[in-house]
Amino acid sequence: MFLSVQQKFILDTLKKLNCVRRRQLRALVRGQFEKDSFQVTQARMDAMLRQLRMGTFNVRMDDELVWLSNAQPGSRRLEAMDVMIELTGGRPQEFNTSRKPPQLLRFAYGGDGLRPFTVASLDTAPAGLLERGRAERIVWIADSGEIPQGLALPPKHFFAARQPDGSHRFYGSNGP
Repeated sequence: MFLSVQQKFILDTLKKLNCVRRRQLRALVRGQFEKDSFQVTQARMDAMLRQLRMGTFNVRMDDELVWLSNAQPGSRRLEAMDVMIELTGGRPQEFNTSRKPPQLLRFAYGGDGLRPFTVASLDTAPAGLLERGRAERIVWIADSGEIPQGLALPPKHFFAARQPDGSHRFYGSNGP
């Protein structure tokens, strides 16, 4: 089966993330290809996904999600992808899931100097939080979506509080 560049990107994204919301996938495809004057309409996105589903047999989808047949959707990881899309405007240079709890997703973006980020689950974090790389920023999310009472974050750590509309408000540390 011949795949377009956009379909190859979609498959690569699914291999990295396993399961995404349709709107997240469309935001990533738009971020990658609209700069090349390729319009990613909903109809075009639906057609590409339909062709992938029919031609590869391991791409599954429903009204909200697109996933590989062996993947299990996870609400924390889906929220981590929302955070990544919000912070990068849908244009991360690199991204992949992490298999080391409490880390959920790692991504980088920026112009000349890539800035690495990790999205992590506060609910599964060890007492000492998470050690980060020198330039890495950590964005914490919680199942409740709300910032825990009395949470004190180290420098370059942030908390993403979920808003009623699904977007996030970001709170940072008070340190240097």
